Amino acid sequence: MLSRVAESLFWLGRNVERAETVARILDVNLSRSVDLHSQRDGHAEQLWQSVMRCAGFGNEEREGGSSVNDAMAHCAFNPENAGSIDSSVRVARANALSIRSELPTEVWELINVLYLFVDSQNLRGVVREGPSKFLHRVRDAMQAFAGVSDGTMAHGDGWHFLRVGRCLERAYMTARMLEAIDAEHEPWRESQRLLDMCCAAVPFAQYSRHVPEPRDALGFIIFSQDFPRSLRFCTRQVDASMHRISRSPEGTYATAAERRLGRMRALFDYTPIEEALAAGLAPFAAGILREFELLSADIEDAYFPRLPVVATMLA
Repeated sequence: MLSRVAESLFWLGRNVERAETVARILDVNLSRSVDLHSQRDGHAEQLWQSVMRCAGFGNEEREGGSSVNDAMAHCAFNPENAGSIDSSVRVARANALSIRSELPTEVWELINVLYLFVDSQNLRGVVREGPSKFLHRVRDAMQAFAGVSDGTMAHGDGWHFLRVGRCLERAYMTARMLEAIDAEHEPWRESQRLLDMCCAAVPFAQYSRHVPEPRDALGFIIFSQDFPRSLRFCTRQVDASMHRISRSPEGTYATAAERRLGRMRALFDYTPIEEALAAGLAPFAAGILREFELLSADIEDAYFPRLPVVATMLA
């Protein structure tokens, strides 16, 4: 497979997952902010500031975002921020267009239709009609992308690069949420919000065998081996696809990315939650975020190298 094609599939997967996650974060917190706003105790403003942190915006942007309009402007329609829904959908469509001949028609049509829909929207119109309608459309289309791509693409190297991008971004955004929530001062409220943002409320309720504690929710999001949005599950999926691409046997490594994945899998497989969170949730999440950033760089170095162009002089 050409490196250019593999890279486009990787970033297509990442931007699809980013758009879906940001839409879900906004939608969950939009519902919660209605009750908090009526209390007028500052909790609504704190909620939207944490949404900005979940979405991964920089410190200068985290100081704002104290209302639904601010959050929608920054997280949904800000073309200058790579993490906004608008930017993610545009980049996903650009990547899909660059490899149009490699994609099934159903995958291309889904991405292109969503791009045309998002491109036709604006902040004023979305807020006037109610943001949930827009956010549900984005969320549902991006979730459908996983099913359509899995059901129409051959599960060869291209599909595995797409899955690596999706699962890596999913884990990265989950770690963002863990870093942003206030599990120390508002354990019950924040753990429930985390479950909702990760689509984990029902799976967690089915998983619990006793009266759950807030830390149980954190453990489920981090260490569950069956829930598809947990850090452990996503890391396993990325590792499996990386080994499929390199053809290296499981338990060995052919690239720096696979070696890093092996260490991360060992962390999630063998570390008790008490030990993992001994220094606090935020430091743990920050460390995991850093590992995922380094993993992304390792994957790019191994499969999408930026080779220097050497100019030659004509005689």
